[in-house]
Amino acid sequence: MSETEQKHITIDSAKAIAFTIVCVLTLSSILASVMFTLVRNQEETRAEEILNNVRLVFRDAEITLDYLNTLPYETCTEENLAEMRKTLFRSRFVKEIGFYENGRLKCSTYLGVLEVPFEAVKPDFYTALGDEFWINTPLKLFDKQATGTIAKRGKYNAVLDMDGVIGYSFTQDWQLFYNGDQIYHIAGNPALVDRSKTKEDVLKSDGFFSLEFVMCDGRYSDTCLKVRSDSTRVIDLHMGKLILFICVMVMTAVLTHMMVFNYLRRRRSMYARISNGLKNHKFYCLYQPFVDLKTGEVIGCEVLSRFEDDYGPIYPDQFIPQIKKQGKTWEFTVDMITTAMRELNENDAIPEGFKVSFNLFPSDFTQDESLDLDFVQNMNEKEFKLVLEITEDEQIATQSAVRHIKTLKRKGFLFAIDDFGVGYSNLSQLKSLNCDYLKIDRSFVMEMEDNSIRSSLIPHIVSIAEGLDVSLIAEGVENLDQSKQLQGLTIGFGQGWLYGKPQTIESLGDSVLSTASEHK
Repeated sequence: MSETEQKHITIDSAKAIAFTIVCVLTLSSILASVMFTLVRNQEETRAEEILNNVRLVFRDAEITLDYLNTLPYETCTEENLAEMRKTLFRSRFVKEIGFYENGRLKCSTYLGVLEVPFEAVKPDFYTALGDEFWINTPLKLFDKQATGTIAKRGKYNAVLDMDGVIGYSFTQDWQLFYNGDQIYHIAGNPALVDRSKTKEDVLKSDGFFSLEFVMCDGRYSDTCLKVRSDSTRVIDLHMGKLILFICVMVMTAVLTHMMVFNYLRRRRSMYARISNGLKNHKFYCLYQPFVDLKTGEVIGCEVLSRFEDDYGPIYPDQFIPQIKKQGKTWEFTVDMITTAMRELNENDAIPEGFKVSFNLFPSDFTQDESLDLDFVQNMNEKEFKLVLEITEDEQIATQSAVRHIKTLKRKGFLFAIDDFGVGYSNLSQLKSLNCDYLKIDRSFVMEMEDNSIRSSLIPHIVSIAEGLDVSLIAEGVENLDQSKQLQGLTIGFGQGWLYGKPQTIESLGDSVLSTASEHK
């Protein structure tokens, strides 16, 4: 693996990791919000259940006491006790009922008539309706063996079965309180509500994203519940969700990294880059001049395609096979011809009648689309001599290809056989193609100074060209010795680094002006 490829893999991996972190954080935030909402709803439901139970107790006591206070009894008679016991039997949450005479407890359903009336102590608080409440009061009637919540209305009181409904554990994470003129503790953890705060401050919410909140009863609006959810209990309760949450995050991280990394690798693949390059016109044109060997004047150019995108360049020997593999040769050809014609027309230094040579894929000449080059003639504002170069290939020998070439020649296009001498062509095929130029492959020219067997074939190629009445263009001319020898062989045109490397349209214009001024 090359250093560049390793660098790209590192970059792709870093991008994938960064994207994965963003995705995991985003998904974590969403799932955490959803999970917290579920937890919060469950905690609120739990609080509502506690308040509902309290409401049932209070409502039962209210109904019981209201009924008893409608009775006509003023003293603790047997009839009064009997009615009190009947009412107690019907009640769900009242476990004892007492009757008062002159502010003292005179009798109860459990003990009957007291020999010594019980002097009532001051209540812990009064409700808005004037009811008296004693919270966690020792029940002296039972030899102080228990405590209870007592509610008194009128001549009767009721001992409420609060413990059986909501419990009194001081380790609980909630507190039931009466929010009257002051805050009065009723049940639960008495340390949760700060009694020094005002009524309004106590009821203030800590925000939705908090498991500490206050909820008041709908009927007994001053009866409220403060909840500060115990984290250990919540975690234990939702441990399954937490484990699932962690598993989802790990899976998301792994899958996201894999998908993003593979996506980036695919984007950087040759196939994707070439495909996107065609869509987004990442291919551009360079122009290599060819000259009249006798005068050295630039009289034409070959249009060469190059490619570069955000990931760097891809060279022709790499992208040409990929274009063929993707079946986009004609799309590529049209794009390059259109770009070149526009640039050549717009450059004032390029003269009218300039020879412009385009490379075409041999396979396109077997397709009907290859006939659709009328747009090139329509763009030919400077009446360039348009030359279509074809690499020697067995596909050119087909009848359909020959027919298409002849049609294009009738429309004014010239034809050149590229890399002549190393390909498939034979004399019979050359005659049928009726080409205008033969481009001698650079391998023949490069070996001229060594007098190799290959270079000795150049005179034979000259003879073939003379017999076919076609012009020769020598490729790969790199020094003056080669140029002089080619001139001695009566080869008309040369192309190579001696006359100019592939260059931008601006540089080509400068070359045309420079050589033109030298031969005026």
